[in-house]
Amino acid sequence: MTLTLSLLLIFLTGLTSLDRNEIKIDANFPGGNVLVDSISGHHVYIRPDLRDTSTDWFYWYFAAKPATAGMVHFHLSGNNYLTNAGPAYSIDQGKNWHWLGRDFTADSFRFKFKAGQEVRFSMGMPYTQAQFDAFLKPYRKNVRLETLCQTPKGRATEKLVIGSGSASRKVLITARHHACEMMTNYALEGFISTLLSEDKTMTRLRNEVEFWIIPFMDKDGVEDGDQGKNRKPKDHNRDYNDESLYCSTAALRAQVPAWSQGNLIAALDLHCPWIKDDLNEHIYLVGSANSRIAEQQLRLIQMLSRHNQSEVKFDAEKGFVPFGTSWNTAKNFVQGKSFSAWASELEGTRLSTTIEIPYSLNNGQLLTPDNLRAFGRDMAFALGEYLGI
Repeated sequence: MTLTLSLLLIFLTGLTSLDRNEIKIDANFPGGNVLVDSISGHHVYIRPDLRDTSTDWFYWYFAAKPATAGMVHFHLSGNNYLTNAGPAYSIDQGKNWHWLGRDFTADSFRFKFKAGQEVRFSMGMPYTQAQFDAFLKPYRKNVRLETLCQTPKGRATEKLVIGSGSASRKVLITARHHACEMMTNYALEGFISTLLSEDKTMTRLRNEVEFWIIPFMDKDGVEDGDQGKNRKPKDHNRDYNDESLYCSTAALRAQVPAWSQGNLIAALDLHCPWIKDDLNEHIYLVGSANSRIAEQQLRLIQMLSRHNQSEVKFDAEKGFVPFGTSWNTAKNFVQGKSFSAWASELEGTRLSTTIEIPYSLNNGQLLTPDNLRAFGRDMAFALGEYLGI
């Protein structure tokens, strides 16, 4: 072999030294989701695993570990699988997350690895059972942790009970009807920690109101890494009429009326919207078709504006999508009744609303676990005012 040919082979080998065996892609952990189409050199071609989802959706979460150091390029099969902040990444197995914020396009991103370094990537900042358990640990003496139901896969769907059991007024808060909508849990953490604080308003709130909080309505979907949204034959947030398919929705429908006794003052359901675009890069309430409930939603919006002290700014003008506008039409609910529609029909319910929290950007501002927790504090004080505390 000539020297020139040898050098050429070394050069070409250097360009494509990372083959399928040298870059390990793994999603075998809670919340994991990815399909690998191919790996060619330092280029990895991936897409979300839709499983039993009836439409295209954008949730994915995986770990990558190349054998050698260098830049690895990740290519996604569509233009709506990345937020406008790019992907989120974690270098400590999902404990802490950061937005990449650079080195990405509409359908690809790249990351410079150290040799043997494992990095997790996701379209958002995943939140699973492990995060909730770690958050709740210092508060266990101040709450009652009960089981709403046992899932088909043997997992407990938690029901967090806070406040006075003798209180006549009740508040119900839910999250993760759609398994992939993880950013809501960071705001929920802020709400819960504020509610359990020694602040005088929060102390009165706990004394006068009893809260049921369900952090994972689709517990199996969260842990398995499902999309959850548009699940076949219907997703959890379209399972509130006829006979419920899912244990959590069936349990709420059976238990809440007996618990609330006509005194469900507020029912809040936390969601994340579409992955990006102007409408869905603002926190907003989804307007009710019931005009009486819609009036109460507008009252809460005023109070959210008044108590908005965190760096996550709530824009009241963009904070409400009235029923009959944008995607919020009857056509979007033909698959079944939503949680907020069901709760609004219960005897005595004053306020029932969905609150949409974006995945990455709010009013152009980057969302993080910390500033979403701070916004959760704003939500707690706004609700306190709404309840007259």
